[in-house]
Amino acid sequence: MRYLVRILMGITMALAALTPAVAAAPMEQTASCRFVLGFKTLHDLIPSIVGACVDNESHTANGDAVQHTTNGLLVWRKMDNYTAFTNGYRTWINGPFGLQERLNSSRFPWEKRASVAATAVVHFVPPASASHQTSGSCFASSIAAPRTDAWRCSAGNVIYDPCFAVSGDQTAVTCVRDPLDPGSIVRLVLEKPLPPAEIVPVPPRPWFLQLADGTVCNFFTGATAGINGERINYGCSDGWVIVGDVHPDGVWTAREVFLAPQSITPQESATVQIKTAWL
Repeated sequence: MRYLVRILMGITMALAALTPAVAAAPMEQTASCRFVLGFKTLHDLIPSIVGACVDNESHTANGDAVQHTTNGLLVWRKMDNYTAFTNGYRTWINGPFGLQERLNSSRFPWEKRASVAATAVVHFVPPASASHQTSGSCFASSIAAPRTDAWRCSAGNVIYDPCFAVSGDQTAVTCVRDPLDPGSIVRLVLEKPLPPAEIVPVPPRPWFLQLADGTVCNFFTGATAGINGERINYGCSDGWVIVGDVHPDGVWTAREVFLAPQSITPQESATVQIKTAWL
């Protein structure tokens, strides 16, 4: 029982790390900012919930639009053209059925039915630059990315996995948590040579996924639990997990599950399509 509790605590911590943070304390309103288009529409529907603007609308690397408010964050999702507001705990979406409210850990059935024409499969090539640099060493082949050029490394008490060898550079590896977020890329200067590469006898498995609804998922490299004989393989930014392997085809799919708090009992389950898979 104690071992299961430790596993569940580890899953909870990993999911918390994947969930976008919203400031707990109210931010100050900026006099020059304003709401426009869909953000103005949603604000006008629930002005006391959204609050006042803090900055103007800006765009993220994946094309979504965001705007901070005194009460949370407005998001326009490029993938489905819907506008949402979250206070970090609850989300209000102006979607196909008008304004709807849900917990951040839940999804409406129409959100989980998001689809793509095909799954893009990316063989990740580490960029030449990184947003951060530290020093450390690599002690084994990557658990997340079963490749001969990917490693499991550490810097102090921090574990980085996967870290990729950079062509022509024997002095460092590039560690990536989220290939969609340049701010998550770390250059790890090696304090000792890389260990011998292991040949991993498994079919290629993605180490990072973006689902059709925009959710992103990281492969769990530590101990997790199992559901009906299948390992909990990925933790996702919507608070759900992916159980078992992804199913490659023209459109890749996976089984995404929402677990009851502090348990491995599925509360909701959906077959989801995968927009992009990184190998």
